[in-house]
Amino acid sequence: MKNLHGIWAAVTTPFDEHDRFDEGVFRENIRRLHAAGAHGIYTTDSDGEFYALELDEFKQVVTAFADETARLSFPTMVGVTWTNTRGMIDRLQFAAAHGILGAHVGHPYFMPMTAGSYRAFWEDISKAAPEHFALIHYNTPRVHNYQRGPDYAALLDIPNLVGTKHVGSDFPEFLTLMACAPVLSHFTGEHAMTPYMMFGARGVYSWLVNYNPRYIMDWYADVVAGRWEQARHRQERLHALTRAMAILMEGGNYHAIVGKALASTSTFLVGDNHTRRPYLPIAQARIDAFRRVVDEQLSDLIWKG
Repeated sequence: MKNLHGIWAAVTTPFDEHDRFDEGVFRENIRRLHAAGAHGIYTTDSDGEFYALELDEFKQVVTAFADETARLSFPTMVGVTWTNTRGMIDRLQFAAAHGILGAHVGHPYFMPMTAGSYRAFWEDISKAAPEHFALIHYNTPRVHNYQRGPDYAALLDIPNLVGTKHVGSDFPEFLTLMACAPVLSHFTGEHAMTPYMMFGARGVYSWLVNYNPRYIMDWYADVVAGRWEQARHRQERLHALTRAMAILMEGGNYHAIVGKALASTSTFLVGDNHTRRPYLPIAQARIDAFRRVVDEQLSDLIWKG
């Protein structure tokens, strides 16, 4: 909990034109994110298309991820969300055995859980994790049993639970979360970075770092130094970027589909706009339209490394 802070990069899972995991691109993008100064890196969450990877492919991705990050001494986590406890434990234990430091855990997403099954789920996950292995709750409304402050207060006795990935935008809810579970390391997203970090969030699990790492690393430095006017300005510019991203999100695109399209408009990472079916990649014409808007209205957000 004490060590968990900063900008953690959500590296995507690249696929080649034959729908195979592209290990070379994956390793190169890890190296670039490390060189840019990200505090840590994770994969196989929503931006890593966990839902599109069977267990054998998950193992292939994590093996390459663990090897490359170990060479760099780059702190790591992986997402282990799946439809059942056994599948999550399989993923968690494989990651731990390969030197990964922790996991993002979303709840099984097909049906809600009763209070008893929910408690049993967290006890089972904790018992399966090595003592040193950190558990981060991926608190997303895309799965059932969304958690709020009082819910976390009831989980503080769960060993290994050290933090949350809080994707909400309800500020009073976040204040309640901080009041009920201040010992956990709560991370937010770029959409609420400045206000949430002002009131106790410790960092961001970031997609923006794949587009312009200098911008978000400087933003984080502003927050840590208490340069709130600069941080406020960056928040407003990020909001303008996300409004422009409506071009990419039109029709119901989310997560990796949008993240890959966005990253392909930047020269920072090796571009990859292949996604796993049934989720189709965003058409190049729409990506080009987004790029024109950024060039005309948001040039300060363009990576110029």
